Amino acid sequence: MKIKDVVKLKEGTFDDFGLGKLGSELDQDDDEEGFKQASMFDQLGKVLDSRGNPNPKTTVTTDDGKEHKVTPQQAQMLRMMATAEKIKPMVRSKFINDIQKSNGLIDFLDVPDPKDMGTLFMKKYLG
Repeated sequence: MKIKDVVKLKEGTFDDFGLGKLGSELDQDDDEEGFKQASMFDQLGKVLDSRGNPNPKTTVTTDDGKEHKVTPQQAQMLRMMATAEKIKPMVRSKFINDIQKSNGLIDFLDVPDPKDMGTLFMKKYLG
């Protein structure tokens, strides 16, 4: 027995009013569109998840195919910046796209203390 039979709905009650798939392209996330590698956010999460394992993941791969060594502290700071609540979506998207490439990621990995990455983020995206 189908739910429409139970509540006695007539066929077509939940139709899409003839709109078909109009606007369905808006339902897709733009953040990961076009990435050649796994999203940097996910790769950084694997670095964090594997710490404490006998063989932890210590590198990420950018879209240009280069592998970069990342510490758990760096991974944590980069993920925090990618998910900061008060950052505008366009700024967040630019940051996420930038760190997906070597030249954008290296800027942050070259900061001696991961706690200072926030300062670089503010200068680069909010200044």
